[in-house]
Amino acid sequence: MKVYLINPPAAIKMSREGRCMVRGSAWAMILPPFSLVSCAAVLRKNGFEVKVTDCIAEGINLSALEGEIKKYNPDLVILNTTTPSIDEDLKVVEIAKKISLKIKTGIIGIHPSSLPNKTFSLSKGLDYIIRGEPEISTKDLALVLDNNQPLSKVKGISYRIAGEIFHNPPREFIKDLDSLPFPAWDLIDVNNYKIPFTNNPFLLILPSRGCPYQCIFCNAKVYYGEKSRLRSPQKIVKEMKLIKDKFKVEDFLFWTESFTLRKRFVMEIADEILRRGLKFRWICSSRVDNVDLELLEKMKKAGCWMIGFGIESGDQKILNDSKKGITLEQSINAVRLAKKVGMEISIHCIIGLPGETKKTALKTLSFAKSLDADYAQFYCAVPFPGSELYKMAGEKKWLSTSDWSRFNQSQSVLNTETLKAEEIMQLRKKAYFNYYLRPKQIFGTLRKIRSVSELRSLFYLVKDFLGWIR
Repeated sequence: MKVYLINPPAAIKMSREGRCMVRGSAWAMILPPFSLVSCAAVLRKNGFEVKVTDCIAEGINLSALEGEIKKYNPDLVILNTTTPSIDEDLKVVEIAKKISLKIKTGIIGIHPSSLPNKTFSLSKGLDYIIRGEPEISTKDLALVLDNNQPLSKVKGISYRIAGEIFHNPPREFIKDLDSLPFPAWDLIDVNNYKIPFTNNPFLLILPSRGCPYQCIFCNAKVYYGEKSRLRSPQKIVKEMKLIKDKFKVEDFLFWTESFTLRKRFVMEIADEILRRGLKFRWICSSRVDNVDLELLEKMKKAGCWMIGFGIESGDQKILNDSKKGITLEQSINAVRLAKKVGMEISIHCIIGLPGETKKTALKTLSFAKSLDADYAQFYCAVPFPGSELYKMAGEKKWLSTSDWSRFNQSQSVLNTETLKAEEIMQLRKKAYFNYYLRPKQIFGTLRKIRSVSELRSLFYLVKDFLGWIR
C-alpha cells in the first residue's frame, strides 16, 4: 500500500504545524513539516511505501501537484491542514478523487480535529479526519485499509460511509514519546528550510508534548493534550547528532508548547550536549515564569542562542482575563536574565484580546519597547477553533466573518464590545512600525549583518515583513 503525505500548496507561503498557522513572512522562514515526516516514519516502520511532498517549500502549485499524485498513484492521500487554509487544502482532496475514486483521502490538523462535521461539509470527497495527535491513528488507519478491516477499529478518526459520518472514540495520547521512530527527514529536501540572516538550514526537534496552561487563545490541547509528556534527554541529543551527521544540519528549533516547563529536563538536555562535546545552535520558546539565571546560563552554554517569550500584553488585567497566568514583572525579569546570559530575544504580543482597548493596546506597545528585545511579533487575537476564545466569540457574537481564510494572525475577525476588527488591525500595524522604525532597533539589526549574503537576506526579510504587516 502506498501512502502520500502532502503539505498542500498555498497562494501565500505559510507554516502548517500543530497550532502554528502563520504566514511564512511572519518569521521569513517556513517550518519543516514535522507532523508529516513523523507520520511517514511510523508508516514506513510498519511496512508502507511512503512519499512526502511539501508543496510550499518546493513551490508546487495545484496543477503540478496533480501531476505528482498521478505519477505516484497512491492508495491513500493524507494532507496537513490549518484553519486559514482549510478551504484551499481541501481542493487537493477533489483533485485526488478526480484522478481516481479509488484513492482514499484523509486530513490531519487542529482545525478538522476541532470541527470534524463542519470540515466534512466542505468536501464531498473527504473520507477521513484524523483527530488529534496523528502518528498512531494514521498508521492504524493505513493498516485497516490495507487489510480490508472495519474502520470502527481505529481510535481517533472520523469517517464518512455512504454519506453518513461516524466518529470513533478518541485515541489516548502517546505515553512514551521515545517509542516514536525519528522523523523521516530523508523524504524531503532539508535545505529548503533556512534560518533568516544566516541562511543556515534548520530542522525541528520534538522534546515534549502537552501543555497544562489554560490560555484562552490557544488550541494546542486539541492536538497534544494538557499533560506534559517528555522524551529522554539522551534520545533527543542522539537524534540531533544523527541529523548533523546525516544531513549536515546543526541548527535546531525545539518544537513544543512548554519546553522550559520542567527545569531538570532542560538541564539534562543541556548537560548531555555538553557531556558529549557536541556543537549545536538552537532556539526555543518559553513562558516567562519558567526560567531562572541558572537554567538560562546552562542553555546558552549548550548552544541556545535565541529564546522566544510569550509576553502577550502589557496590561495585567488583559493577561488575567486571558488566563495567561503571568505577571508583567515576570516578563521583565525573564527578558533581563536572557539578556544577561547573552541570548537574542524575541517577544510575542497579541492585540485584540477580550477587554482590549486602544489604550491597553498602546500600553502593550510601550511595554514591548521597554523590554528592548531583539525582535517582537505583534499578532491579532484569533479565535481559532478548539480554543476557549473561539467558544467565547461565538457566544458573544463577536465574529465578523465566517471566512476561514481570514482566521490568521495578520488579520482580525473579532468585533468586541471595546474594539472593532479594523481597529485591531490598525493598532497591530502601528505597533510594528513604532517598534521597528526606532533608530536603536534599526542599527541593532544592521549590526547583526556579517556578509553580503546576510545583507541580501535582510532585504528580502524586510520586503516580506512589510507585506505581512499590510
